[in-house]
Amino acid sequence: MIIDSHVHINSKVIDDLDYTLKHINKQKNLESVINVGLDIETSKECAEISKRENKFYSSVGIHPLYIEKENCNQLFNLINDKVVAIGEIGLDSTRGNYYEQKKYLIRQIFIANELKLPVIIHSNNSNKQIIEIFENSIKPKYGCVFHCFQPDLDILKYIIDNEYFISFAGRITYKTAKKSIEIIKEVPIDNFLVETDSPFIPIGLNKEIESKPSNINYIINRISKIKEIDYKEIEEITSRNTKVLFKKMR
Repeated sequence: MIIDSHVHINSKVIDDLDYTLKHINKQKNLESVINVGLDIETSKECAEISKRENKFYSSVGIHPLYIEKENCNQLFNLINDKVVAIGEIGLDSTRGNYYEQKKYLIRQIFIANELKLPVIIHSNNSNKQIIEIFENSIKPKYGCVFHCFQPDLDILKYIIDNEYFISFAGRITYKTAKKSIEIIKEVPIDNFLVETDSPFIPIGLNKEIESKPSNINYIINRISKIKEIDYKEIEEITSRNTKVLFKKMR
């Protein structure tokens, strides 16, 4: 059974939310998904969905592209038994407000540590800056995953040494994924998860396959071929790793 460790199933980005929820719940090969918040509004919705939908867990956090006028302290009010992480949080180089992003990241790692939760990291061309924050300001005490990991062998070593995780999404199936293939070969089996980042990242050599949890098998199949490990074993490995990181999952 597969766990999709990172999706965005909320009314802000999904047109027919009820249909999508029903579709996910019908997938027999899908054990569960982690529905990730982008701001307070979507985090609240993700937390509420996880309370009523069996296959859904959730993460609450403020994405670096959505930090304007958001109050990190509101995250405390969104926690329930199926909120398994703080995220997604991090840094994004497409915006110039680095110091504001850094402030939000540090505050949310503090909240995660206080709540004894892992963090889900968004890093857009910012891996080294995030590691600097971990080393010089505050470090996640209860684990973290660099979601949709941007390939960087130096940072991979740091992640492995600290028993953190990376997650592979649809980009590893692209023709341009040469650096990601290197990462797949190098990463130990105990340090990676899989995700679709649904509905954002298409799958396939020509990006022709829709990004939805039911298509996560394409990502697992790609990893299976590169690492020369049986498909079912990759399923088991990634599901186990997901539960190791997100300890509130059953």
